[in-house]
Order: sequence, then C-alpha cells, then structure tokens
Amino acid sequence: MKRTYPLSLWVFWTGVVPGALAVGAVLIVASIDRSVLVFDRPDLWWLGTFGALAALLAIYAAIRRRRAIAVFASGELVPLLVLRVSAGRQAFRAGLFVIAIGLLSAAIIGPRWDKYLEKQKVYGRDIVVALDVSRSMLATDVLPYRLANAQREIRQQLTERGAFAQSNRLALMAFAGTTSLRLPLTTDTLAFQQKLDELHVGSVPKGGTAIAEAIRSGVELFARSPEQAEKVILLFTDGEDHEGGPVEAAKAAWESHGIRVFTFGVGDDTSTAGAEVPETLGESKPMLHDGQIVFSKLDADGLREIASAGHGGYFAIGQMFRAVNMIASMKRSELSTEERMRHKPRYQWFLAAAIALLCLETLVREARSVRDDRVLRTWQREDAA
Repeated sequence: MKRTYPLSLWVFWTGVVPGALAVGAVLIVASIDRSVLVFDRPDLWWLGTFGALAALLAIYAAIRRRRAIAVFASGELVPLLVLRVSAGRQAFRAGLFVIAIGLLSAAIIGPRWDKYLEKQKVYGRDIVVALDVSRSMLATDVLPYRLANAQREIRQQLTERGAFAQSNRLALMAFAGTTSLRLPLTTDTLAFQQKLDELHVGSVPKGGTAIAEAIRSGVELFARSPEQAEKVILLFTDGEDHEGGPVEAAKAAWESHGIRVFTFGVGDDTSTAGAEVPETLGESKPMLHDGQIVFSKLDADGLREIASAGHGGYFAIGQMFRAVNMIASMKRSELSTEERMRHKPRYQWFLAAAIALLCLETLVREARSVRDDRVLRTWQREDAA
C-alpha cells in the first residue's frame, strides 16, 4: 500500500514545496525597506493560514483514501484498483491548489512597490477633528473607555466609509489644557488613521480641558482653505471645560469664518453621578483630588449649546453616523490639487499567477497511460501462461 499510494508525495507537494515558497516570501519581505514595499491590508496577514489549512485537508484526504482502499481490498487487488490513477499527479494537483490559495491571500493583502507621482484634484469638504485627550477620557462609562471609544467611531465613520473618506480633507488635533496639531488638512486617510491611533491620554502635556482654545486652533487650520469650501470642526469630548468661552468661540467661528462646529458627547448621558476617573489606564484604582474620588460627568447640555452657537449639531458618540450623513449632504467644492508619491499596486500579478495555477490544476489528468488497460482476471492469466 505504501509503495502503491505513497503519502510522502502529498507531504512533499502540499507541505514542503508551498512551505518553502512561503518562507522564502517572508524572508524577502522582511529584508525589504518598508518605504519600498507597503501593503493595503497588512492586518489580513492571517489569510495565509488558509493555504496551510488546504494542505492539511489534502493530506487528510489522502490518508482517508488509503484507508478506504485498504478496507476494500488487499494483496494483488490493490494495484488493480489504482492501475489508472497516478498518485503523483494527484499530489501535484493538490500542491498547485495550495500554492494558488497562498497567492490569492497575497493578492487580497495588496502588496505595492515602485513609486509614481500622482496629481489629483480634491473635491469635498475640509474637516478638522479635535479629540479630547484629558484624564477624564479614561472613564469607562462607555467601553472600553471614552478615548478608545471615540477613536473607534472616528476611524469607522471618517476613514472607512468609502466615497466619503476619499472626497474630503481631514485634519487631526489633540487637546486637553492646550492643543496639539497632529496632522494638517490632507486626503491621506492612512496617515490620519495612524496619527489617530497614536493618540493617548497624556499626548498633550498640559492637563485640564480648554474647549475654546481647541475651537480657535481649529479655525486657524482653515487659513488656506478655499473661501467657497465647506469648513467643519468635529469636537469629541465629555464636555468638561476648565477655561471657559467655548460657546463664544463657536459663535465667532461661524459668524466670522462660516465654520460649522459639531460636538460629540463621549460618555454615558444617562448617569446622574458620572463615572470614576481611574488613576491610569487599565487600573481600578480611582484618581483622587484632596482625598476625594474624582468623577467625570458628560455635559451634554453644554455641548448642545456649543453646537447651536456654531450652527452645527450635537450627537452622542454612538450616533456619529447621523452627523456624517449631514456633512455628506453639504455641497462639495474644489479644495486643492495635490501631488503625492504613491506605490503602484501589484496585487494583479499574484491574482494572475493564482488563476494560472488553478487553470493548470484542471488540465493535469489524474489518470496515467498504461500499455494495456484491460484488467485480466486470474483465470485469464493462467491460460495465457
């Protein structure tokens, strides 16, 4: 049985050969500078495990096939059962399929290399995102905690909504007791996501919360925006303010510059007492001030007043999609002509190679040629002798 239907063929074609190719690919990627080779979806690296799974299934199927033959026949009957079947060709076909699965996974991940200059006219709206990174944003009245909850919603609604993400310019500011510009207005959503994910409580060294300064700093970012462009500030905070004047700042932004201010309440507005503010992220020990536990309560009414003065709107963080729909309905205008170095997409090479291997796999016949395909019975062999 082992000589007639050797399992080593499946191990070699579905395990050794694809595994060697995968290891070689990983070593090549690891040796290339990240500025030369980039991926559209590096987070989907786990798709490569489907190739390994296909290999294991092929080997398992070969084992089951051998057992079935052993149960059905033994001795001289075994060669007769597999007379027209080439175990090597079967294993080779399985190996082609496994390699094709790996290439399809690589195509989905989206490798890019070689740069080119792209000129693109940008039509849309200018949007400044101002995110509160004060200590109170560690409160866990919305999960996992306020800042992480806001980051998740911003990422999903502003950078992952297809056409909306591609048709607007985004800027990012962090604020607490003062403001910190993290990204000027740009259409580069990947850069925006990266800067957004890097924000944490403490990103701005000065403590407290100065909402008015955040609004005024946002207004300054629109200095180079076209006059006819729709300009919007999105303010994400729990509403606690220690400096004063946010309503006046929002009103001035609208009346003097035509900038709308939208506010988003990050926290649980149903809690009357508010939420405890932890000393540090991930710890249950509460923050103390003069020996008293510090609580933080979402000031939804104050945020509504700011949004009203800024001719925008107030929304709970979970209702951010409604604000995005409102902004999407605003008129678009030509914002700028941008020149950017981009990496050429190369997924089509891997896709074409995968299709070619799958086509080849269908062309390889499992049956092998024999000189005389007639199966002789025992009495026929004896007469011939």
